[in-house]
Amino acid sequence: MMSRERIKKIVKESFSIVAVCFSMGILFIGIGFSFFNINIVPVNIIRIWMGFFILGIITIIRSVFDATNWARSKPFYVKNILFMPLYLIVAIAMAMGIVKGQGVIMSMPLMILYAVIFLIVFIIRQLIEYIIQKAKTNKMNDALKEFQKEHSWDEEE
Repeated sequence: MMSRERIKKIVKESFSIVAVCFSMGILFIGIGFSFFNINIVPVNIIRIWMGFFILGIITIIRSVFDATNWARSKPFYVKNILFMPLYLIVAIAMAMGIVKGQGVIMSMPLMILYAVIFLIVFIIRQLIEYIIQKAKTNKMNDALKEFQKEHSWDEEE
């Protein structure tokens, strides 16, 4: 059972992640609507908030999942791949809701394009995260080797 403090920490971390995603989402939606000279319907603002609320719940569940023994023994990208379909479903549902709220029906090619863009961004993010983690691991391994060299040299004297 998780402690109350752990749950508070998970909610705070999840909120910070979703807040960044919300800000970027609003920015991209605003740019898209201004690029195509479309006025946003007020109900779409509610849909956007609901979508990010659902993303927040999924992120909290993912953070709780990360605390399990099984998840601790797996690399981060395995857990991200497991939760990626949920995020994709919410993202497509949000896009469909926003487009439908504007009086336009989302076509299948547009949905496929949206899913492909989502997957490309997801893969790029995973690669960047992998490179960062790999660099940290290599740095730690180099420091450990250096320490072992220094320590074994002292023993030989």
